[in-house]
Amino acid sequence: MNFDSKNDSTSPETVELPRDPISENTAKALEVYGEMVESDYREFKEGFMRWLLTRGKNTYKNTGYSESTVVHTHYKIDEAFRWKWEQDGEYTTEFTHGDATALIEILVTKSSHPDRYVYNFEKCVRRYFKYLRDERGREIDEWEHNIPIEQTKGSSEHIKDKFYPEEMNAIYEAALNRYSIPNLYSDTITERERDELKALLAQRYGKSKDEITQDTFNAASSWKIPSIIAVTSDTGLRPIEVGRAKAEWFDTDRGEMVVPAEEATKNKEYWNCRLSGKAINAVRNWTRERASYEKYHDEEGMWLTRYGNPYKARSLNRILNDLIEEAGITERNRNLSWYSFRHGAATAWIEQEGLSRAKTQLRHNSIKTTEKYKRDGGNESGGGDSYW
Repeated sequence: MNFDSKNDSTSPETVELPRDPISENTAKALEVYGEMVESDYREFKEGFMRWLLTRGKNTYKNTGYSESTVVHTHYKIDEAFRWKWEQDGEYTTEFTHGDATALIEILVTKSSHPDRYVYNFEKCVRRYFKYLRDERGREIDEWEHNIPIEQTKGSSEHIKDKFYPEEMNAIYEAALNRYSIPNLYSDTITERERDELKALLAQRYGKSKDEITQDTFNAASSWKIPSIIAVTSDTGLRPIEVGRAKAEWFDTDRGEMVVPAEEATKNKEYWNCRLSGKAINAVRNWTRERASYEKYHDEEGMWLTRYGNPYKARSLNRILNDLIEEAGITERNRNLSWYSFRHGAATAWIEQEGLSRAKTQLRHNSIKTTEKYKRDGGNESGGGDSYW
């Protein structure tokens, strides 16, 4: 790796901000505190926005978010702090996990905002915590909460927006890049590269760099997420199915995911779903890796979070959104979520092998359900040999 070439001449100190660091509503809210407080908040927001523009997206590669993402995050963080100041009756630039959870709960239960708005608000707050860990060296854990936030509601929403085959492939490649970490003490790794790799994993796991060991690196380089993406791209796994999937479902010698009737979602049939070469390779590698982890020794579940829990829609969509950004995919007026894999897979199977095969692959009880995907544009995804 050539680290000298990965950062251009733009530095955080010289980058031009796309908006004033203090929005108009926030400026009014700060008037009661005086000029010194406004200056302090401006300094904080300038640092945060410059970090977003230059490092926020991938701190390891020193790549930032687009201006539109930075502007969106800027406004949402201003909203969060205005709420915090009003709640506490005093100024601060400290926003804790407890504050974040309380605000999200209010947005979900007491506001008229749609879930999509709340979901995007949550992402912006997570960027703030990431900034504290990366730029300010704060040793804080990853923010976790149990408030259900769905990006979409109802089957009609799930059918609306899809990934195209090339986008599913790009997401898979982004997962490979993100979760492929070189050996920490390899002779090919320089001290500077080692330090930046430690910083990357410290940010990911909410630890200090001193706590990052070779064991951390071994766990970080994993086939788990790539295998989830690969299987979902082939079979359109629903979030609940990712959580319920068992290791015994996968027969890589036959190239199949076999879902028993008693464990199928929304139906009572026995399903044999084909896996592509990429999915077979990813599943084989993950199966070998999975066997080396103690938490899986007495566990039937194919994939668990690092906390040992089954995956749910919220955690999967958070992973997906990071990979969408890394893959450079634009929504183009689409509302992309985990269900976009399902729509993309359905469209490809319908086009290449017809409704009957698509019905089996998507595990639909009725072919009328599969036909909805055809009516929604089954001929848009293009041909080719791959179902991606």
